Amino acid sequence: MRIVWRDIVIGLVIGVVIGALLLPILSNTNLIAKIPSPYLAFLILLPILSAAGVFVASLIGRMVPIIWQIAKFGLIGVLNTALDLGVYNVLIYATGYDKGLQLALINAVSFTVAVVNSYIWNKKWVFEGKARRSRTQFFEFLTVSVVAAIISSLIVGLFTGYIAPPGGVSAAQWANVAKIMAIAFSFVWNFVGYKFVVFREKM
Repeated sequence: MRIVWRDIVIGLVIGVVIGALLLPILSNTNLIAKIPSPYLAFLILLPILSAAGVFVASLIGRMVPIIWQIAKFGLIGVLNTALDLGVYNVLIYATGYDKGLQLALINAVSFTVAVVNSYIWNKKWVFEGKARRSRTQFFEFLTVSVVAAIISSLIVGLFTGYIAPPGGVSAAQWANVAKIMAIAFSFVWNFVGYKFVVFREKM
């Protein structure tokens, strides 16, 4: 496996996008005011760290190919998480809904946006070279993702609807705790589903 500079550039661009998406998340949860200014410089470093991570993973991937694939999936996972949380927080701010059924619907919207993004990146970059019939493949991708979306929305809706946030934690922050739990489940479910079902090796 050789280093492809296209991958380094992709890592750089993804880092820029992730940094931009973190702003509405930190703003809606009021965390941005609690973070010392020097630490916010981390957002500027994200593109460099992202590109460096891609470079290191490509080197390790020469010896252990699965590491390269997991690293790319992980980076796209972070991008999807930032996109999911970014849309999620923008919609919470715009609608004022931060718990229960309404929040579950908001979660479904943000999750759908992230899923479309995920399909494009996983097909073209993470699992490249493993494409089969596009229609069949997309249906399988959609099936895996819809199951994740349903369970993810149930986690968010039930968690925020039946468990009150502890003292000192705002409703928006609690909604994001629920979202992170849902994302953790989705990450494992999706990697297994995408690798062994959607983008499986040709027999």
